[in-house]
Formats: sequence, structure tokens, C-alpha cells
Amino acid sequence: MGEKREKLLRRLWEAQDEAYDLMCEYDSLPHHYGDNILYQAEGHIIDLIAVYPGITITDLGNILKKTASACSQIVRKLKEKGWVEQTRNRNNNRQYNLKLTEGGMRVYEDHQKFNRECQKETFLLLKNFTDEELEHHIRVQERVNEAYRGDVRRSREKFMQQGEKD
Repeated sequence: MGEKREKLLRRLWEAQDEAYDLMCEYDSLPHHYGDNILYQAEGHIIDLIAVYPGITITDLGNILKKTASACSQIVRKLKEKGWVEQTRNRNNNRQYNLKLTEGGMRVYEDHQKFNRECQKETFLLLKNFTDEELEHHIRVQERVNEAYRGDVRRSREKFMQQGEKD
């Protein structure tokens, strides 16, 4: 590999690291959605309950790739705030279905508005790129994501192998 190519790939790597750090920081901060303050994880769950009324905590975990326990903790906080209701599933006594309260729907709408404003600001920053440049970036990002998926798969396999030895 040539020196110029290696420098470019290292810059790409560093840009990905910076993006990851910024996303992690963003997710760790509370955000104002209308008159309400939520963390990103709470907003994601509010969104999913709005889109899939009756969803279960297990379903949330599967969609978000989180444990049911982690989702349950967030749902408990959202219930305490009066934004989510849980009702026992008539067909399966061990499951609870989730739905948003009227207040929860307002939070959902405010979260959607916030997301649209964030997208608008981002799209404005990207307005000078051609469609071809954006399509090229997407293809590069898809390959980088492929590498990340491979890292995740190998880490899981190694973790599972280590668990079998213990």
C-alpha cells in the first residue's frame, strides 16, 4: 500500500473514531424535547412504542439490541414520568404490552420535531456535496460498517468460546 493511501485510510479511521466519540457523548447527554428532558435511549424507546403500540419489553430489546433488563429499567423511568402505560397481555399472562399516554405522545411528537430540526441542520451542512459524492460516502460507510460487523461477530464468538472454557 502506498504512503498516500495509508495516510488517507488513517484519516478515515480517525474521523470514524471522532464520530463514535461524539455520538457516545451525544447519547450520554440529556436533550430537551419540547418542555421535557430525555436521554437518547429514552427517546428511542418512546419512538418505538409510538410506532408499535402494544410492543413488549422483549421486542424493544430485540430491536435495540439491548437486554430486556436494560429496556425494562428505561420503561420503568418512562412509566414514573407518566409517559408509558403497561397492560398485561391477555394471551400471555407473563407479558406486558406498552403504549404511550397522552403525555407520552406529546413527548414523541416533540422528539420527532427535534429530530427533523437536527436533520435539517445536518443536511444544510452537506448541501454543497453532489449526489455522486454523497452516494460515494454511503458506499464507503457501508464497507466500514461491514468491518465493524465483522469485529462484533469475532468478539462475540471469542466471548462465547471463552465462556465455554470457564
